[in-house]
Amino acid sequence: MKQHLTQNNAIKLVALVIAASLILSVTLSTSAFAEVKKDEKKDAKKDSKKDPMQEKLATCKAKKTQREQYECEKALKASSGNAEFKAKATKKLIGPIAFYYAGATVEKVGSQHIVNLKFLVENTDPKKNITLFCTGPAVCNYDVSDGKTTYKYASQDFTNGQIVLKPGASRIFNMLFGPAIGYGSYVDFKFDPKKQYMFNVREPWGSGSIPLNLK
Repeated sequence: MKQHLTQNNAIKLVALVIAASLILSVTLSTSAFAEVKKDEKKDAKKDSKKDPMQEKLATCKAKKTQREQYECEKALKASSGNAEFKAKATKKLIGPIAFYYAGATVEKVGSQHIVNLKFLVENTDPKKNITLFCTGPAVCNYDVSDGKTTYKYASQDFTNGQIVLKPGASRIFNMLFGPAIGYGSYVDFKFDPKKQYMFNVREPWGSGSIPLNLK
């Protein structure tokens, strides 16, 4: 009798173990299926959010001629680079032109100090083209001063001595100060960390100074 009860109990225990295993298996399968569906939804959501830059590049590639495609992609990349520059720069509004400056470091080559200043300029006037003039060291509406000495540029990248900005347009330009080159530039740039250097703007449309905080 006892042996019969023991066998029944053993059978019941095995049945319980099998039932528990089946329940656990079904639960795990259901959970795994739910996770798969969840991942699929995430992937579908990611796919639905297309990269704006890729969409714009696709628009450029849809242009009829290679020149149009090139000009479109060039403008798109410039716009992207300008946005990155603005994010790390300080803005100074002089007249209708916004100057963005991200700082500069002075290098010493032999006994000569050299600093390359980079600015992003943007026309905020909604109607007028604005022109920045700098045709040569002697005739340039931009220079650097330390409060006592004024320095003229050694080189710059103004196209034909001017930068023309249409309403809302922007462009990055470089102006290097270092050795005097004559033609209006007769003083070598000298850096003194104790002094504050200013980039001076003197245009018909506006005048002002931008602290350079050189290092």
